[in-house]
Amino acid sequence: MSVFDNEKKRALERLERRGADGEVEELLQRLNELDDYFTTSSCSGRIVVILIPEIGAKREAVFLGKWHRPVRKEEVLEAIHSAAPSRNGEVWFITQSPIVHVACRNLGMATALLRIALESGFKYSGIKAIAEHDGKVVVEILSTERMDVPLATDGRMLCSEVHLEFILSKSNFMLKRGKEKLQRLCSGLHELT
Repeated sequence: MSVFDNEKKRALERLERRGADGEVEELLQRLNELDDYFTTSSCSGRIVVILIPEIGAKREAVFLGKWHRPVRKEEVLEAIHSAAPSRNGEVWFITQSPIVHVACRNLGMATALLRIALESGFKYSGIKAIAEHDGKVVVEILSTERMDVPLATDGRMLCSEVHLEFILSKSNFMLKRGKEKLQRLCSGLHELT
């Protein structure tokens, strides 16, 4: 068994243990059924509310809310208020596009997948890594839908409810758009067989 095939076996075992977002499962299954590809990580797109002490302090971030679906204003307000008012830091609202990392047996296979991803609307997709020892190429499939908005600092809201409603409408639209791109990508995979 090749190094690539061994890595694929281990990745599929991890995926089976951990599971995946429901809306990306079909895509992962179709990719992982192909001999020359396997997924290493994925997210169908999400909306999060986090508390951070300052920009760049990712390790100290506390998730106040996380959704892989459209979110309501009441849910976001509840998440914001769950951060104790005495806790210092910034509350950020973040919308992230779908992301999928795929190991490809070689550069030719990676190029074929990358073309399909770009044609499906994943414009930020590209080659993430190339392994010298076996020629494996990791493709990152990523789209442009992303929004990072500060909502509160040190327990004080920074935006009005009207502005929050606007942010939510745009965020929910971006999430829906990203999930439509996942469906297009899944349909385009037939070209790899």
